[in-house]
Amino acid sequence: MNKSSIEKTIEINTTPKKLWRAFTDPGITRQMGGEYVTDWKVGSSFSWKSTDGNIYSNGAIIQLVPESILQHSLFNLDDKTRILSVITYQLKDNGGSTTLYAREDLPIEMTDEEFENASEGWDFALNTLKETAESMA
Repeated sequence: MNKSSIEKTIEINTTPKKLWRAFTDPGITRQMGGEYVTDWKVGSSFSWKSTDGNIYSNGAIIQLVPESILQHSLFNLDDKTRILSVITYQLKDNGGSTTLYAREDLPIEMTDEEFENASEGWDFALNTLKETAESMA
């Protein structure tokens, strides 16, 4: 089993437009614990700031197609030249619901424990996103 990437898929009962808003609207992302700090342009920095004001990740936007794809890197917070991973989200419209494909590619293989912890973290994050997006008006 390849442990240098994690792939997840989740069906969310909302439109790609509303799901995209759940990624980009700080008023909504704060319900999930923080907000993205970015101008939403390819090449721009991309950080996650928690509601307590701490920055927990930093990277750059690699690819962006609103309501369709978001790809960004994550850097080591102490060494911004070292990429820890590349994360890709793809949204597929299913006529009233959206399939969200998420993939994280890492430059190294994880141990079994690291892989399991990261996979559980992805499950938690995607389920939180699903709950938030489905509850939006």
